[in-house]
Amino acid sequence: MSPPLHHRQGFGPPGPWPVAVTIPARNEAERILPCLDAARHALRGRGGIVVAVNGSQDGTLAGARAWFDRTGTPGLLLDLPDTPAGGVGAVRHLAVRACAARLAPGAAVMTTDADSTVFPDWIDANLDELRRADLVCGTVIADPGEFARLPPAIARLGAVEGEYVALTLAVRRLIDPVPHDPDPGHMNAAGASLAFRMPLYRDVGGFPAQAGSEDRALAAAAEARGWRVRHSATARVSTSCRLEGRAPGGMAEALAGRITGADPLVDEALEPAAETVLRARLHRARREMLARGGPAGALARIDARLAAIGRVRMRLSDVARETPLLARELSRLSGPEERETA
Repeated sequence: MSPPLHHRQGFGPPGPWPVAVTIPARNEAERILPCLDAARHALRGRGGIVVAVNGSQDGTLAGARAWFDRTGTPGLLLDLPDTPAGGVGAVRHLAVRACAARLAPGAAVMTTDADSTVFPDWIDANLDELRRADLVCGTVIADPGEFARLPPAIARLGAVEGEYVALTLAVRRLIDPVPHDPDPGHMNAAGASLAFRMPLYRDVGGFPAQAGSEDRALAAAAEARGWRVRHSATARVSTSCRLEGRAPGGMAEALAGRITGADPLVDEALEPAAETVLRARLHRARREMLARGGPAGALARIDARLAAIGRVRMRLSDVARETPLLARELSRLSGPEERETA
């Protein structure tokens, strides 16, 4: 598929960049400057920034251009008059492709969002994590000031989901301990905070051209191909708590659902207790099969069993029903005999 038509403008030295930060932006005039300021501060002159403005009707493009001119930050500004059919996935892919020629050998590519501000040590934390992993999925934190202004129901419902996330992570750790991700603090693979190098990106085919969940798809493809995926607690970004987002399936949609929905959907990565246990056991079997170079047929059978589990998006009522069941599984797995055979 040919890349969407766009105009490209470069700023500062053309490279080589040890680090590139890529940012899709659509109608983000109010938020793009704090995002860019935070990224520049974290970079500390070690690379460049790529902003892919797409389908904007506000001053996002002009604001970003003026920012590059004013700060002298090395970068690329992509102007797509329309958002491509492949949505944010296609935009992220275009941004990564645009910076590829400017990268130093072994450079790190990082992604964030225009409504996010990276922490001052975000670049350092990602580079440190990339010493022991191939794809770093960072921690996304709701902007505390904006979160405090949301209805109390959001925090209450979020706590119910959070308990189930914690149980899921604990069960996974017992069944399928991963050496390069020994104590994951979350289950997210969010475009607001990803870091990788180009060999991985090329191997998995890049961000898929889809309107949402392109970040999770990239992480799933990397894991399936045997790359080391790590869920980092130290690579952190702060993200807006707006209720009208720019892409389907994002944080804004989740927050809005907790306000308006009688029984809102929960994170798509969550599954009922039985499926959580079964998937973890199959992932362990697959990982061990890959490590010892097992026959392709056996690996295909495991993949077929994983695909057969399927996924049905859970709602909050499902989480309430499944929480005691998953807690029971965790208690059983924590027993001395089960730990030997998990």
